[in-house]
Amino acid sequence: MKIDDLRQLIDDHFEREEFDKSLQYCNVLLQEHAADITFDDIFKKGLCHYKLDDNSKAIECFDRALAIKPDNILALTNKGICLYCLDRISEAFAIFNRVLKANPNVFPAWYYIGLYYLEKFSQTGDAKAKAVVITAYRQVVRMAPDFGTFPIYDPNKKIDYKLDLFLLMHDDMPDLTVDDITSI
Repeated sequence: MKIDDLRQLIDDHFEREEFDKSLQYCNVLLQEHAADITFDDIFKKGLCHYKLDDNSKAIECFDRALAIKPDNILALTNKGICLYCLDRISEAFAIFNRVLKANPNVFPAWYYIGLYYLEKFSQTGDAKAKAVVITAYRQVVRMAPDFGTFPIYDPNKKIDYKLDLFLLMHDDMPDLTVDDITSI
């Protein structure tokens, strides 16, 4: 099968959320056209694995893609998400820190940093973790206002708030810089 036809089938099945079929065509593409494989081909295979909850194989694909384009923000971000899903938190944070330093407008990096520190804050009430949560989720809400309805637990008051209310209650707390967060 022609490489362009395979790529179109991969995209068509991916758009219909038929990730298993898309992955099958990714494998055919990689076998039949190994000499003509691009970053996008390997990256798409990684996305299929991720969507099928096979984070280890997704990471392998993202690593192969990053060997072609080492600073690609999408591949780095997706690798970080997969690492986070595998509970490889320190590796995920190294990736998210790298992403934020390259581009502080990457929503998923802020989201996962906020999610991790929210759990830490919820368990300990740690003030530094709270500051990271506030900063991260301010960024999340700025980039995706619908996340303002996200529930957040306040361990001091032992109740849930909507994220936008939680942030409003702490609007006197200054934002941390990307350097502050990535140095923690």
